[in-house]
Amino acid sequence: MSRLEEHAKRSGIAWMVLSATAYSMFTIFGKNVLEELDAVDVLVWRFLLAVPLAWVVVVVRARFGGPGPFSVAWLPRFTAGVLFGGVAWLAFAGLDQLPGALYIVIIYTYPAMVAVGATLLGRPAGRQVWVAVLITLVGIALTVPEVLDGAGGATVVGLLFTLGNALTYAAYVIYSERLVTDGGDGLVASAWSLTGSLAFAVVAAAVSWPMHAPTSLGGYGSAVGLAAISTVLASMAFFLGVRRLGPSSAALVATTEPVLTLIWVVLILDETLKPVQLVGATLV
Repeated sequence: MSRLEEHAKRSGIAWMVLSATAYSMFTIFGKNVLEELDAVDVLVWRFLLAVPLAWVVVVVRARFGGPGPFSVAWLPRFTAGVLFGGVAWLAFAGLDQLPGALYIVIIYTYPAMVAVGATLLGRPAGRQVWVAVLITLVGIALTVPEVLDGAGGATVVGLLFTLGNALTYAAYVIYSERLVTDGGDGLVASAWSLTGSLAFAVVAAAVSWPMHAPTSLGGYGSAVGLAAISTVLASMAFFLGVRRLGPSSAALVATTEPVLTLIWVVLILDETLKPVQLVGATLV
């Protein structure tokens, strides 16, 4: 590996860790807002706040010599964003019917799906990746019986939403990697992707009209945190990380997220895990 490749790998890992840290707050912000709104309302507020912020970043960078809004092929990124809008809706729907700790463990079936999908598309994962995937799946298997027993208010519907969330997110990771390898700027690509997600959210809101707003200052604060930290920052760091690492490696680096999320869930939401769930989470 050349020095340039090694630097790209290190920076890719750093971007993915930053993305995972920002995403790890998603469960906290999401759970708080879902106490006041339904999944579609949260979806709309997330992207309604995030998209202007993302474009402010792009425009300010462009004013100082950075790439402009049309420096990338916008339509594929917009399309990826529409897919991510579906991912986000499934996330809120699953999170609304599962304890935060269980949600974050089950969602991590997605690295296995990424590895399988990348292999089918001609980018086979290495042996170490498959060993890690196997360990992850064992950890997931230890948590599913708790869902079927209804532990902590968990529902089978919530499990299905979350598995659907994992599947669509895996597709998004693979599709996004195929886009960012063309050399386009990651931050501009992210802004277009978030715009596509907003388009999905607007359609979803039109179908489920009327739309509602948070009812408390804490609800608005969580909505802003969800948009600024767990959407704009997380998405932009994600694009920069996947471009440097590829989908399978990026997905595995992102598994630092459940550890952080479980810490936030225990400390902030005061949730607990049963011993078997702790074993499963440790394996994941």
